[in-house]
Amino acid sequence: MARHIYIHNPFCVRKCPYCDFYSVTKTSLCEDLYKAAVREAEIIGSVITDNTGTNPVNDKDGKDTVYFGGGTPSLPDSRLVCGLLDSVRKAFNIASDAEITIEVNPSSVTSEKLSDYLQAGFNRVSVGVQSLDDGVLKTLGRLHDSRGAVDAIEKITRAGFENISSDLITGVPGETLEGIKRDIDTFKQLGVKHISTYSLSIEEGTAFFDRYSKTIEDLVSPDEERAMYHGTREHLQDSGFETYEISNSALPGYRSIHNSSYWNSCEYFAIGAGAHGFLGDMRYGHRDDVSAYIEEMNTITPDAYKAFLEGNESVLKSLYAEEILSREDKMREVPFLRLRTTEGILLDDFYKMFGVEFDSVFGNAVKTNIEKGLLERKERTLRLTRSGLDLANVVIEDFL
Repeated sequence: MARHIYIHNPFCVRKCPYCDFYSVTKTSLCEDLYKAAVREAEIIGSVITDNTGTNPVNDKDGKDTVYFGGGTPSLPDSRLVCGLLDSVRKAFNIASDAEITIEVNPSSVTSEKLSDYLQAGFNRVSVGVQSLDDGVLKTLGRLHDSRGAVDAIEKITRAGFENISSDLITGVPGETLEGIKRDIDTFKQLGVKHISTYSLSIEEGTAFFDRYSKTIEDLVSPDEERAMYHGTREHLQDSGFETYEISNSALPGYRSIHNSSYWNSCEYFAIGAGAHGFLGDMRYGHRDDVSAYIEEMNTITPDAYKAFLEGNESVLKSLYAEEILSREDKMREVPFLRLRTTEGILLDDFYKMFGVEFDSVFGNAVKTNIEKGLLERKERTLRLTRSGLDLANVVIEDFL
């Protein structure tokens, strides 16, 4: 049965002004962090059972996945990254056909690192491009320009990677739909198989929040942003990319198995400061503190980690339970996660998981949103309509 592991690299050269993910610039802690992460992987591997971290009912693809996210996983020495992957593969007995992804930035990825990644077992690369417009990149505070982004993708291809994903951020001040379409066309020409398109959001605690919260008129208007979203989605589909989730599109055969595991409510392990996971009834996290993580992983015992995974959160300082889910909570998470996907809510799967029909639990919300034209029923599925995509958060609220 498949296992999924998320590994968080918290290190960046500098913080992007729009980013609210946990990251630090103190790279002097890099080696100690990776040693601590190796120890965490080995400890988890020593205490889990054959069924821990598996979800056979939900796991459509049935493949193991490992995902190195960040932060900037391509920033550290590849020796550290590849060493951690080797430990994870051994500790979790990861299958040879697993999907193993690393996020890279154009400014820090090199041909030498890519060669090391490929040899270590990585087979999917996600490139944080965000735009191929130099003006937009400057607004976003990225360290690379458009030429650097193209060069990075070409390096990845030359290194031997076929499964390549690129990110785009839409709705950035100064950005145009025609520019986004050109970026998509360029990506396809370069051999990119998967494109994630995220609408710019202004999150509290970021530099963008300080910059734009009082000058909201400088942002792309909501109507423009929605037109840009639908125009982007249509161009992706016209270009052969299947839009399988609100923000993700792929050429046939190249959907992200790891990300799909989240939307299918699969369990997944987390490793590293700032990483979040889901096991059994518990959604859990590692505190946003590299030093505390390093200190605890150097002294932690397998028994203490096992006790935490079994629900005794008081035994650890750097890990904490975010939420203990009841059966009803898990039911509510299904529309919260599955309505993000093009496929929508699979009613037969819901019945297999919980032994009740979806409509018997959420009948009123289903009826109301179908009448509003925001949901549609097709055989044994429920999914958002085009209008529902624009009001996804509103629809989902009705199920919570």
